[in-house]
Amino acid sequence: MANVQGSTFLLSAADVSWGRRERTCIDVTVDGSGVGGTYFEIDAPASHGGTNQSFYVWFDTGADLDPAPAGRTGIEVTVGGSDTIEQVATALATQLDGNANFRASTDSSDASQVIIDTEYFGKVDQVTTDGDTTFTFAQINSGLGGDLGKTSGGVEVSMEATSVQIQADQTGNLVLDEVFTGSSVEVTMSLLEMTPDRWETVVASVTGDKYTPAGGTQLVGYGESRLYDSFFDLGGQLILHPTRKDASDREFDINLWKCVPKPQSINFSGEEPQVMEVTFTALADREVQEEINLMAFGDGEQDVRA
Repeated sequence: MANVQGSTFLLSAADVSWGRRERTCIDVTVDGSGVGGTYFEIDAPASHGGTNQSFYVWFDTGADLDPAPAGRTGIEVTVGGSDTIEQVATALATQLDGNANFRASTDSSDASQVIIDTEYFGKVDQVTTDGDTTFTFAQINSGLGGDLGKTSGGVEVSMEATSVQIQADQTGNLVLDEVFTGSSVEVTMSLLEMTPDRWETVVASVTGDKYTPAGGTQLVGYGESRLYDSFFDLGGQLILHPTRKDASDREFDINLWKCVPKPQSINFSGEEPQVMEVTFTALADREVQEEINLMAFGDGEQDVRA
């Protein structure tokens, strides 16, 4: 058999995406005897930062009519007429979690509440709203982000392991052991295409904010409104994808599950393109399996939830 040679070298720029998933909490308040034929509406991006898809979720106890609101794709949840509120919530979570556009589970502390995340990060056109279920709906996180555009000067991933050396008085300066105490990961880049939308994503979503005067246009900047806010609460996922790889080939991706953009500078020059220097610092995301909950190399589209 002839030898087949393949290159293991990667010479490629990286496409950079960052964003936060829309998260909704639904408090199921009606049992199976009263939920049949009712529905609510929910939106989700079709890809990271991509075009929105519009859905409606309806409940069928076996003979209920599909409400079929115009312009939306239906997701049917089958329940029994004698199901408890908790069983209705479980059926809802199971059906949505099995859909390619959503992640869902019941709350570990309250089985009547369903936590729903969109599968992809990015803005949604319409916050989840009720049709006629009489459930209670609360937006926990607003979806935002997407492709951050072209970069200049490359993207650098910095990784550091910290440790403590163990030494004893009796053995002088001999190192008896070294204990691992943690890791840190940072990604730095210069964003070349700072459009108004990207200013809103990179600046207004975390360290800055936005304001629109009555009858005016939106301003993005810095002030006091974000003081003492948690970066973890404001964080999102960063994906670095080699440009030479097809969009569906995620084998060489780098994923920071929870991080925030921290802008450092932006230049004005008549001789050089304008770029914004940005750093992302990884935070441990305990909703991801602990083996990789800081950063991972590989296909981050898989289900890695803890």
